[in-house]
Amino acid sequence: MQYAVWFVRLVFVAWMVPAGLNHFVPLFPQPLGNQPLSRELFLALIDSRLFTLVKAVELFAGLCALTGFYVPLALLMCMPVAVCVWYWDVPLQGWDSLSAIYGWAVLGFTCLMCLTYIRSYLPMLAPLARPRSLGSSQTPLVGHIVLAARIIFGAWLLANGISHFVTPLLAMPAGHMPLAVQLMTALHNSDLIDVVMAIQLVTGALILAGLFLPLALCVVMPISVCAAYWSVILEREPLGALLGLAAVGLNALLMVACLEHYRGVLVRRPLALGETEARA
Repeated sequence: MQYAVWFVRLVFVAWMVPAGLNHFVPLFPQPLGNQPLSRELFLALIDSRLFTLVKAVELFAGLCALTGFYVPLALLMCMPVAVCVWYWDVPLQGWDSLSAIYGWAVLGFTCLMCLTYIRSYLPMLAPLARPRSLGSSQTPLVGHIVLAARIIFGAWLLANGISHFVTPLLAMPAGHMPLAVQLMTALHNSDLIDVVMAIQLVTGALILAGLFLPLALCVVMPISVCAAYWSVILEREPLGALLGLAAVGLNALLMVACLEHYRGVLVRRPLALGETEARA
């Protein structure tokens, strides 16, 4: 078990560190895509500078896995990147393309890395997790604030998902500034917006119901951050920017209220499964 874990970690590090570093210190040509939709999405990420954030996350995750520091946290940050890499390499580049092999490999090794730290994630998977701020030891005012935040944020996400798939409830912003329009157009053309809205639909329903709350909040946080980036940095429209920041704020507030369920992820030097068995 120990050697299997080390092998997975070695492959993950050997992939993520050069891939992330290459954006800041050119080491090899960066593939731009050879299909219209994959190239359009890639150029939108480059022009909007979101690609820089993606590569910073890859580099951070690789270095954490190499040093053993905060690996579960780094993997959580890297998972949305791995999913997007898979989406770009497989559905957009082609299911039978050479890129698809790399897409499956990135997602697969990221998932395997998460499995080696499964004990760090188990508290997040509690189906009926109750935010500490709603407990009897907290002041009623704080409890009401957290409850209101959960209802507002959950309903907001759920309404976004329903608006996209069922019936218009909330207007979908298209953007006015060139980079905002370019990125939103690429998301729609690549159908990646469907993935985003499906996540919002499911997580919104879970948050409203109070089911798998820590997990749902963690899954939707990258979307909240990207929405804020789009509205504040790219679009720069005051009301939209305020809503984008409000989404991140509500998401963060609820995660802080569930902090006890994330403590395993925040351990400085956690042991993977194989390392635990080796020391037993």
